[in-house]
Amino acid sequence: MFHGTKAFSMAISTAFAVGSAVLAFSTDFAAYATSQAAGQRPIVVSDDVTMTVMGALDDSVGGSSVAHFSPDGKWFVIVPKKANLEQDTNDSSLLLYKTVDVLQSPKPDLLLKMSSPSDREAIANIHWLADNRTIVFLGEDPGEDSQIYSFSILTRRLEKLTKSPTPITNYDITPDGRNIAFVTDAPVKKPECAEESACGEIVIQGRDLFDILTGQYAQQEGSQVFWQPVGHSPLSVPVDAAYVVGQTKMSLSPDGRYLLFSAHLRDFRSQPVWENYENADLKDFFAAHLLKGTNSPWQQHLLFDSEDMSSAPLINAPILGPDSFSWAEDGKSLFLRTYLPLDDVADPTERKARERRMYPIKVRLPSREYREVNNEDVQAGTQAPPLNVTLEQDLNTPPKLYVSDRKREQKTLLLDLNPQFKDLDLGVVKTIEWKAGGTEMLGGLYLPRDYAPGKRYPLVIQTHGFEPGEFSMDGRSEWSSAFAARPLAARGFVVLQADEFKNRQDHDRVYDDRKLGATPGESFRNFNMLSFEGAIDYLDRRGLIDLNRVGIVGFSRTACFVGYTLTHSKRRFAAAILVDGISCGYFEEMALPGEAWDIDSINGGASPFGSGLKVWMKNSPGFNLDKVEPPVRLVALGSGSVLSGWEWYAGLTMQRKPVDFVLVPGANHIGVKPSEREWSQQGIVDWFSFWLEGKEDLQPAKRNQYIRWRELRKEYSEAIPGSR
Repeated sequence: MFHGTKAFSMAISTAFAVGSAVLAFSTDFAAYATSQAAGQRPIVVSDDVTMTVMGALDDSVGGSSVAHFSPDGKWFVIVPKKANLEQDTNDSSLLLYKTVDVLQSPKPDLLLKMSSPSDREAIANIHWLADNRTIVFLGEDPGEDSQIYSFSILTRRLEKLTKSPTPITNYDITPDGRNIAFVTDAPVKKPECAEESACGEIVIQGRDLFDILTGQYAQQEGSQVFWQPVGHSPLSVPVDAAYVVGQTKMSLSPDGRYLLFSAHLRDFRSQPVWENYENADLKDFFAAHLLKGTNSPWQQHLLFDSEDMSSAPLINAPILGPDSFSWAEDGKSLFLRTYLPLDDVADPTERKARERRMYPIKVRLPSREYREVNNEDVQAGTQAPPLNVTLEQDLNTPPKLYVSDRKREQKTLLLDLNPQFKDLDLGVVKTIEWKAGGTEMLGGLYLPRDYAPGKRYPLVIQTHGFEPGEFSMDGRSEWSSAFAARPLAARGFVVLQADEFKNRQDHDRVYDDRKLGATPGESFRNFNMLSFEGAIDYLDRRGLIDLNRVGIVGFSRTACFVGYTLTHSKRRFAAAILVDGISCGYFEEMALPGEAWDIDSINGGASPFGSGLKVWMKNSPGFNLDKVEPPVRLVALGSGSVLSGWEWYAGLTMQRKPVDFVLVPGANHIGVKPSEREWSQQGIVDWFSFWLEGKEDLQPAKRNQYIRWRELRKEYSEAIPGSR
C-alpha cells in the first residue's frame, strides 16, 4: 500500500544475492581512491535508462521467479527487456531454453521480440498450456494495444486470441486454453459537454475534481472484466457496486466455470462492519471526514459464475493482507488466506478472533460454504521447477542469470544481461549503518567517482527504501522517477539511498510507537525525519560530506516526509526535489478527499476542522512553508498530480521563494517510457549540479531551463544572504 504501513516494509521479496559489507571508512575508501579501471568511462543517464532488466516475473512458484517452466519441466522461457531510446519503446525478447541442455550454457532460442511504446510491458503474464508446447502472454507492438497471444514452440506460429478495443492489462487462461478471463482499460471518453450550454445540471457528488476540471463529468467507470471461451466473443463480467483496477489479480478455476478477482467498493459506507477489524489504516479511513460515494482503497474477492453470468463477493470481508489462493483440481473448491466475515458470527470470542487475524480456509462452490484448513492447503498444487534459475547480483555486481541443478548443485552462467557494463566505471557502493533515535538503520552509499580521502563532497539523499542485496543504477530498483544515484556519483556527488531497518522487527515497533506520533502515519513521518538527520550527522562526523551542500529527494509517499523535514528539521538543506507525491497539505485534502484518511493519519490523526486545525497548523508542511529555505523543484508525472503539488508551488511563489514546477503529461508514477525516464533522471542531475556545485549543462536544448533557474537563484540570493 503506502510507505509507512506494515505492508510496505515487506513489499519487495525477490531473492537477491546479498554480499554487501558495512562501510569501513579507514580501508575501503583508501582502496577505492586508486581503483578506477583504465579506459572505463563515467556513467551517464542513458546508461542507466538502457540497462537490461528482467521482465514478466513469475510468482506462481512462490516468490518471484525469472524463469517460466513448462508443466512437464522440459522447457522454460525468460523475458529480458531493454529501453530503446531511439524509438522510445521498451523492447522485450522471449527466449527459450531446453532444460536438459542449460548446464552446458547453450545460446538461447529467440522466439520473438515485441516493442511497447506505452507504459505497459511488451511481453508479460507468461502462461504455459498443459500441452507443454504453447505459450500464452500479453503482447504489444507499436500501433496496437496490448492483447493476449499464443505462440507454439513447435510451429513458431503467433496467434492473437483477443481483439479488445482497449488495452488488456491482466488475464488468466485455463490449462487447456479453452477459457480466458481478462481485464481491460475502460473506453476512453471524450469530454461530455463540448458545448457547455448542452450540459444542463451536473451532480458533483461522487465525482473526482480532476475529472470535472477536464470535462469528464460522469462517475469513473474503472476497468472492465470479461470472460471468453476461445473462438467466441467476450462476455462482460458484472461488477455491480465494485470498482476494478487494471492490475487486479484474477484466477480462473481449472474447468473455466469460475473466476476469482478483486475489486474495490464504490462506496466504503456500504460495509460499516469492516471498521471493526483491528487494522490501523482501515480504522483511519473510516474515521476520516470523507465525501459520500468515496471509493474504498480496500478490496474484496468477487466470484464470477459463468453458469448464470453472476458475480458476488466470495465472503463479506476485506483483503487486508497477502492475497494468496489456489484451486482444487476439480475446480469446485478454493483455498485462500483471508479475514472472515464479522456479520455471520454470534459468539463474542470467535468474533474477537476474526477481528484480529486471517485464516486459511477452504470455500466450496457454488454454495460458498467455508471451513478452516491448514496453511499448507492454501499453497497446494505449487511445484518446484526442476532447475533453479536465479538472478544473482549485489550492490557492486550487475545482475546475471545463473542456472543450477538441484541434485548436483552445479551452477552455470546462463546469461549476462549487460555485457556493455565492462566499459563503464560503475563506481563503488557500500552499505552503511547509522542510528535514528536509537534505531539502527541501513542505507546504500554511492561514492563519487573522483573520491579522495579527506575531501568533503556534496550529498544527495534519495528516499523510499533501500535493497541491500540489489545492484541498481538509479539507487531504487530502476524506478527512475526520482532516482539517479550512479549518474550523480559519476558527477562528483555522494548519494545516500535511504533507508532500511537493520532489524525488521523495528518496523512494527516504530509503527506502534505512540511516543513518536499519535498515529502510525505520524510515527513514520517523524521517524523518517530522525533517520535523515541521523544519516547526515553520521556522514559529517566522518568527514565525507559538506554540510552546506546537502540535497534531498522525496517521491510518492516520502514527498510528504521530505516536505515535513524541510519545514520542521533544524538541519539546513541546499536544494530539494519533490516528485509525484502526496503533500499532506490542506489543499490536497480538499481537492482529493479520497486520500484524506491517510493524510489525516500522517498529520496526527485529525481532520483540519475545529480543534483539528490546530494540529494541522503545527504538522502540515503546507501551513509551514514560511520555514522552507532551499530551492524546491516539484515534478508532476501526469496531470492529476498537479493538484498535490499546487499548495507548495503557490505557497512558495507567493512568498517569492525559489520553486520550479514541471509537469510531464501522461507520465507514469514509476518511470516506464524511456524518454520520460531519461528526462526525469537528467533533471535530477541538472538540478543538484546547479544548486550544489554551481554547474550548468551547456547543451542548447537546456537554455530555457537555466534561464529559469538563474532567475530562481537571484531570488534565493536576495531572500537568503550568503546563499549560492
